[in-house]
Amino acid sequence: MVALWSAALVAGLAAVAALMQAQYTHLKEMGGFMRIAGILAFAACVAENSCISWYKYYHYSDEWGIFLGHVPLHVVLIWPLFILGEHRYLRSLCNDLRLRALLCFVDVALLANLVEIYCVAAKLWFWKESNCLGVPWIGVLGWALFATPAVLLLSIEEARPNTKVTLGITLGLTLVLCLATLHGGLVLVWQLGLLFNLRLGSVRPQTEALAISLIQLLYHLATRRLPRPQLRQELPRLLACGILAALLLKGRPLPIWELLLVSGASMLRILAFQL
Repeated sequence: MVALWSAALVAGLAAVAALMQAQYTHLKEMGGFMRIAGILAFAACVAENSCISWYKYYHYSDEWGIFLGHVPLHVVLIWPLFILGEHRYLRSLCNDLRLRALLCFVDVALLANLVEIYCVAAKLWFWKESNCLGVPWIGVLGWALFATPAVLLLSIEEARPNTKVTLGITLGLTLVLCLATLHGGLVLVWQLGLLFNLRLGSVRPQTEALAISLIQLLYHLATRRLPRPQLRQELPRLLACGILAALLLKGRPLPIWELLLVSGASMLRILAFQL
């Protein structure tokens, strides 16, 4: 039997997807929301299953109920929404692909860290090791290593005329490039950490919050001359954040001050948006 929170999460994801499909009209020129979401979901399913099978560094709670291999169906459905939301934000910010890649990597890493903290606290998945609040930073990097090439491929796809043959090409490129970047990056980071003895231990939440705040400041300085995004365009992602926060109701909550510190630092970017 599917748990109540699991069914509620599916309903919430459906609402986010409906908002995105209605609001992200630019995807029609790329074959439509469902086509792009399907490609990203397939790539995410392969990526997460390979990570769990090869590295055995994390696993999901059995409470999810419905799995595709080692990965809950919900998580496979979340990935397209996560990536499409990031692509929508960046396309309104800048056109330069190199700058998009850098901003995407930072954005995804910061947001992923917050998602990880909430979901680990809710006991939705578990890591073998951690740096802060139950989350290892290499896991956060994994999010960025997978999502960044996906966002860049969407940007490239958007810039070229859509044809019937591009579906198979995009599917193949997304799968190959995202998997290569993900696993190549993870292995490189891990080996460099071993080589230079950079394996970090436990870090206090206030230290992490300070580091996140400094990254946010640098991010703001790097983007201050770019157009200010509209907060109303972020409604689907804001709804997703609300659903994420509600998941804490099912788990063992973190001390409120730790959660507020890291959450506040992670959400500072909202101050740069226009109302």
